[in-house]
Amino acid sequence: MPRGPLAVGLIGVVVLAMILVPLAVNKFVSGRNDSGTSTVAQATVLDGNAPLSQLLTISGRVGSGSAPSITLSNEASLSAPSSVLTDVVETGQGREVSEGSPVILQVSQFSGIDGHNTTGNDDGYKLWQGKLGASVGEYINAAVSGQHEGSRIVLREPAEEEDGSQTTKITVVDLLPTTATGEAKQPASGTPTVSEGSDGSITVSSAGLPAPTRASTAVLIKGTGPQIGTQHRLIARTTMVSWSSGQVLGESTYGYQNLPKRIDMSDTLVGISQNLVDITVGSRVVLSLPAEQAQGTEPVVVVIDVLAIDPAKSSASVAEQSGGAPTSTQSAPSSTPTPQDHS
Repeated sequence: MPRGPLAVGLIGVVVLAMILVPLAVNKFVSGRNDSGTSTVAQATVLDGNAPLSQLLTISGRVGSGSAPSITLSNEASLSAPSSVLTDVVETGQGREVSEGSPVILQVSQFSGIDGHNTTGNDDGYKLWQGKLGASVGEYINAAVSGQHEGSRIVLREPAEEEDGSQTTKITVVDLLPTTATGEAKQPASGTPTVSEGSDGSITVSSAGLPAPTRASTAVLIKGTGPQIGTQHRLIARTTMVSWSSGQVLGESTYGYQNLPKRIDMSDTLVGISQNLVDITVGSRVVLSLPAEQAQGTEPVVVVIDVLAIDPAKSSASVAEQSGGAPTSTQSAPSSTPTPQDHS
């Protein structure tokens, strides 16, 4: 074993190595040059103008009743596009809409930094219902006009983060059907007949059928959306007809140019609140109701197309949820719909 000056020299070499090696490793890992500037590759930033398929993927089905999700390619972030870009990523099979058409839009927004949902509520989406036009927002109006119900459209807008960095605001718009869509079902014998006109209006007949003494439900079209709960607020088309006379009671919202209405399951006719529970969104149902489950005066037939479940919990929040979604970005003129409520 070395002794004397040689031992002291070896100890010095070991100590020096213990100091210099970690410093070298740290410099290599941090990638900093002598000027203190990082030389390691920064987080990948993709060109926000590139084809959408190169930038992100979208998961989730149109009409599922849930918000879609997006995944940015290679865990990258997006630079700001030079202008507002629109892509139709799914073409629906429903009617074509144009300015002035009644529409139901499900809108979700996402950050181009990491793809997280920035819509600003727990559901991750907001519903807008009304007639297509300027009130829905300039960019969405242009993007949706000429598309078919059931389509999914993606908008990319230049946006600025709070720290001043430029990125992309991603808006996913689902153009939901405004009539029942799904599998046609054969109704049970004794169900009132329902026929649909070319304009979307319907005719209901209970002629020759005995008046109901208890409520019954027949599904004419079975939708594939979520099930209805007792506290849900629905967007639907409805008509109510006198069992004896066949006359429409109140206002029918059927017809392509008519706006659907909202039904609050906690504040509607007993026959509706009890018999729509567990029906799936997208369905068309026929309710045969005795007087005590309707308006209390006579038996009726109620036909309902269940189009969507509104995530808004009250009338006040409906106006809020149709407005600009709180996000981490501030952008050029927004694609977000402006407040509007057609109850």
